[in-house]
Amino acid sequence: MSEMNTPSPNRVSVTCNPTFWNHFIASLMVVRYLRALIIVYLFFPLSGLLVIVFSVCTGKPLGMEGVLIVLTAFSFTPLLTAMRVWMARRSKLGQGPFTYSFDSEGIQTRGAAFDQTIKWAAILRVRQSKQFLFVFISPSRAFCIPLKALTEQGVLDQVLAIVREHTDLR
Repeated sequence: MSEMNTPSPNRVSVTCNPTFWNHFIASLMVVRYLRALIIVYLFFPLSGLLVIVFSVCTGKPLGMEGVLIVLTAFSFTPLLTAMRVWMARRSKLGQGPFTYSFDSEGIQTRGAAFDQTIKWAAILRVRQSKQFLFVFISPSRAFCIPLKALTEQGVLDQVLAIVREHTDLR
């Protein structure tokens, strides 16, 4: 039996089955950690704000077209994110429940259609928000693990301790 398949005595696991809403919120929240893409995500809302500012500065009220442009600008990013989440959840790889196991080797993720191990050397960074633990496996892709699941299963402190041993958790 290979060392990779041998259960680690210090392995901590959590299983969660995020809802569409959890996945959607996590996808929007992860943007704040994506410095290169934050401008792209903010472009449309800022465009809508600019239309409103021009309307106020010129003293001309927004017509129906202007209101439609503003609504489209403000809703574009959330609607695009919702569509991306919906499409991802339709894939067999996107259907839960998901189990995340943390140990000295790395993070093992399992779902109904996959089983993978990502070593700590491949993990770019880990960030903790009020609702999620974001484990970045590429500059723009992260596992989003709900802190609620970690807390309810009583493993939050153990997971954070393992993560701190191997990354710069912030």
